[in-house]
Amino acid sequence: MKSANLFTWIGIGMVALGGLALANPFAASIAVTTFVGFLFLLGGVAQAWLTFRAAGAEHRLSHGVIALLNIVVGVWLLANPLSGTVSLTLVVGALFLIMGVVRLMDGLRLPHSTMRPLLWLSGIASIVIGVLVFSDFQNAATSLLGLLLGVQLLFDGFGLIVFGLSDRGPRA
Repeated sequence: MKSANLFTWIGIGMVALGGLALANPFAASIAVTTFVGFLFLLGGVAQAWLTFRAAGAEHRLSHGVIALLNIVVGVWLLANPLSGTVSLTLVVGALFLIMGVVRLMDGLRLPHSTMRPLLWLSGIASIVIGVLVFSDFQNAATSLLGLLLGVQLLFDGFGLIVFGLSDRGPRA
């Protein structure tokens, strides 16, 4: 199979999954939380294994503590995906607010740049999303992660489809 066709088919699959995520953002949010929990657990186990295999004991304690924290967070997210979804939504909302403020500050530091309006627009949009998350946190907690996943899958899927179709070359 040519890579162009592969990109196109992967893109179609991602668009379909994005549509499913947008159709049921609660289930997609739980899926995101479960996936993140698995990544934390896997990363913690890998770091613990590497910590115990390391020759020097210079940073073994700090790496061991970080590994243990990753394992605990991973197990907690997997055992309580609904609570984990609420916690992750809190982190995502805070991230939107912080990123928005940082972008606005970057825009102030670039007074004569053509990027300034884009940074301000991006910063304001991030702050508005953060405020929306916290203004209706109960609803956001059960759907935000799934909505973000759905939108991301749609955009990435459409991008792969366009890339795959444009990479086919001239037809004979």
